Amino acid sequence: MKNNIYVLNQRQDETFDAAGKAMRDVFSVLADKKAKIIWSVPKHCSKYLKLLDLPYLVLFLLFCVKKSDSVFYSIPENHLKIRLLKRLQLLKKYRIICFINDLNAFRYDGQNDGDPGEVRALAAADKILAPNVNTVSMLKKNGISSDMIPVGIWDYRMNETQIAKIREISHAHKKENAVKIAFAGNLNKSEFLSAMEIPSDVRMELWGKLDPEREKTLAEGCHYHGILSSDEIPFAVGEMDYGLVWDGSGKDDIEGGLGEYLRYNNSHKCALYLASGIPVIVWSQSGMANFVREHACGITIDRLGDLDQAIHTADYEKLKEAALAVAPKLWEGYYLSQAIDSACG
Repeated sequence: MKNNIYVLNQRQDETFDAAGKAMRDVFSVLADKKAKIIWSVPKHCSKYLKLLDLPYLVLFLLFCVKKSDSVFYSIPENHLKIRLLKRLQLLKKYRIICFINDLNAFRYDGQNDGDPGEVRALAAADKILAPNVNTVSMLKKNGISSDMIPVGIWDYRMNETQIAKIREISHAHKKENAVKIAFAGNLNKSEFLSAMEIPSDVRMELWGKLDPEREKTLAEGCHYHGILSSDEIPFAVGEMDYGLVWDGSGKDDIEGGLGEYLRYNNSHKCALYLASGIPVIVWSQSGMANFVREHACGITIDRLGDLDQAIHTADYEKLKEAALAVAPKLWEGYYLSQAIDSACG
C-alpha cells in the first residue's frame, strides 16, 4: 500500500525577502514527492468561515489519513492544529513530521531557552527536519527528544531558463580589483550595515527592503540597488564576487538577538548566493558554517574586522568552483528532498 504525505497548508506569498521564496520551494519539493495539501480556510476570509478550519482538519485526519502515512507541518504553525494532530495520532497511528522554518522565540529573544508553546509544538513531531547540527544540539538542551534530521541548507529552486542564465553569468564573471560583496534581504533590520567599517577596496552591494531614512545611515562603501523579486535577484547577485551572511547590530562582532539567531538558522541568503554561483562569507559560529566548511564553498570569519584579510588570502577560483558545484543541488531541491526521504523511512 502506498504511503502518502499530507501537508498542513501555509501561505507562500512573494514578500521580496526570504519568507515567500523559501516556503514556496519547500512546498515545491513536497509536490515532487506527491504530497497532498490539507485544505484550510484562506487567511483573507471572515472569522466565521475560519471556524471551519479545525473541524475540517479533524474529519480529514479521521477519514483520509492511514497508519502508514506521514503528516507534515512547519513551524511556526497554529499550535491548536498541532495539538489536534498529536491527539488524533493516538487513534490513527500516522507519522508526524515537523519542518522548522523559523523559531520565533529564539529569533527575537536571542536566548537559548525557547517559548514553552513553541517547544511543545516541536515535541509533538516524531521526526523534526532541523536547519543544521547547531539547531539539533540546542533543541536537545531544551528537552526535545524527537528524532532530528539536520537539513543542512535551504534549497533555492530555479527553472531551466534561470539556470541557463546563471551559468552564462558565471562563465562571463571576471574578478576585478574592487571586491564586490552582495547582501540581500530585509535591510531595515540589518543594523550592522550602518556601523561596519568597509575596507577601501570592497564594495557592499545591497538589495532588499530599505526605508529612505535608514538608507541615509548606511556605512561608506554600501551601494543600494532597490528591491528585486526572488526570480530576478540571482542574476544581480551572480555578478558579485561573494555573498555575505551576517546580522545583528554590532560594528564588528555578532550582537543582538537577530545576530545570535544565526547560530541556529539556515539563512536563506546563503542559499541565494550559492545558487547564484558565488562563494559565501559566513560567521564562523553560525549554523551555516559547517556546510560551508564541508563543501569548501566560502569563507568563515569570526568578526567583520577579519573580512579584509580573509578575502585577500583566499583562493578565489577554488571557492568559486566549489560554489558552482553546490548550486545544481540547490536548484533541484536536493537537500530538503534527502531529509524528507530520511524522515519518511
